[in-house]
Amino acid sequence: MQKFIRHLAIVASIGLAACGGGQSDQSAATTPTIPSSPMLRDQTTIPIGVALAVGSFEQASSIRYSPQASQLRNLAAHEFSSVVAENVMKPEFIHPQEDQYNWSDADYLVKFAKDNGMRIHGHTLVWYNALPSWMSNYTGDWDAMLADHITTVVSHYSSDINSWDVVNEAFLDDGSARSSIWSTHISDYIAKAYVLAHAADPDAELYYNDYNIEAMPKKLDAVLNMVTNFRNRNIPIDGIGFQLHIDRYWPSVTDIRQAFSRCVAMGLKVRISELDIRMNPNNTATTLTPELAELQRQRYRDVITAYLETVPYDLRGGITVWGLTDATSWTPGYYHIPDWPLLFDANFQRKPAWTGMSEALIATP
Repeated sequence: MQKFIRHLAIVASIGLAACGGGQSDQSAATTPTIPSSPMLRDQTTIPIGVALAVGSFEQASSIRYSPQASQLRNLAAHEFSSVVAENVMKPEFIHPQEDQYNWSDADYLVKFAKDNGMRIHGHTLVWYNALPSWMSNYTGDWDAMLADHITTVVSHYSSDINSWDVVNEAFLDDGSARSSIWSTHISDYIAKAYVLAHAADPDAELYYNDYNIEAMPKKLDAVLNMVTNFRNRNIPIDGIGFQLHIDRYWPSVTDIRQAFSRCVAMGLKVRISELDIRMNPNNTATTLTPELAELQRQRYRDVITAYLETVPYDLRGGITVWGLTDATSWTPGYYHIPDWPLLFDANFQRKPAWTGMSEALIATP
């Protein structure tokens, strides 16, 4: 069974994707055409979101700094009703020094969202990855350090951000706890993180976010056991984020539905939090052929339909795709093979994948 390991998109990966990454020779500098048909954000009342790169360290795909920044902003604002920072709210970037917080890039994204009537989802407060060196090598009071980080970040955005990924990827695929600096130095760190986030903003929805939980039952077991434990101790948690970094073959829609259903049965809100669908996992294609594009349309339609049919309206936390165009996706650079996992091509044009998602949104209340 395929094992997916989520990683931090780095400058080299983004630069490779923005330069083509083995994709077609389309130019990412083309001005997007805004069609007259309804945008995704107009087809449903649930949040339809996109992860956006903002910081200068990811300039090749940044909506703030890249040569295509205005095109990226224009397309995102027209099509989506929600945004999440791909990287700049992670500890490495927002808290680079113990006594220094860098709000600039994250504040820019928040202003962009507010100016365009979009919601902001916070990602992420606690992760084993994307840590500043000072945090990785910390020798002081770890509980106090964690409290300062979470309280400061959540409080800074309490009037703008109403939902957070509090903890990201704390379990391995077999359901065991992931070893990290947090588990090493802070007992019960996951629970403490949720208590701290809730204290900093009692109105914010708090999510746990992870990959493969739609396909690895033992991993989802661990997550839901954690939720049960939290509820027994009155520790706040509202929902689960399913990253859904998936491909054309795996996992099955049946597995995805069953995983959603388990969360719904516990009254948890469910987000599709980082959706992309790789079409070339076996490295057998050099371009997105019409046949592959049609398979991707069907796959997007089936996954979104599964979400809307399985998760009742009051438990839908929204759907976010992890990136705006194929040229800015993290996947080609990470896997070092061409791929086209998103809804828009390198020329900012809607793909059949967009149509599949639209079909699902329109067909399912």
